[in-house]
Amino acid sequence: MTLVLFLLNEYIFRKINLTGEWVTTIKIEKTSYKPFENLTVEYKIHLIQKGYELSGSGEKIKDIKPDGTQTVFLRENRVILEVDGYFERKYFARNKIYLNINEEGRKRETRATYFLKFQNHNDLQGTFISTAADASGTILMKKS
Repeated sequence: MTLVLFLLNEYIFRKINLTGEWVTTIKIEKTSYKPFENLTVEYKIHLIQKGYELSGSGEKIKDIKPDGTQTVFLRENRVILEVDGYFERKYFARNKIYLNINEEGRKRETRATYFLKFQNHNDLQGTFISTAADASGTILMKKS
């Protein structure tokens, strides 16, 4: 029985490796600050997975306004992120990922929480909430 469980765990229900670079796109759908409404923000996030724990860092790459106008941030002007979280393994449902993001903004520090599910091994999709203008919306992460 132990051998069967081991084989199932290691070969059938394999743990997915989240370590790597993720291009992350959030779309702000609700906010207390009207200029942020429908704003799309792109980040590059680097994750390291240790068991079921996740940590990492990232940078804000660009803002895309609803009219399509883009603001691309040069390296010296990028906002830095610190990331920690965990991977919740599900055997009979979709695996879930929870990430806490600390963003050292230009004016103040903000926090966000990402609630993600796997679409496939390289795509995560879900929702987020943030203390930046009480924002919330959708998120898509693609492993590059």
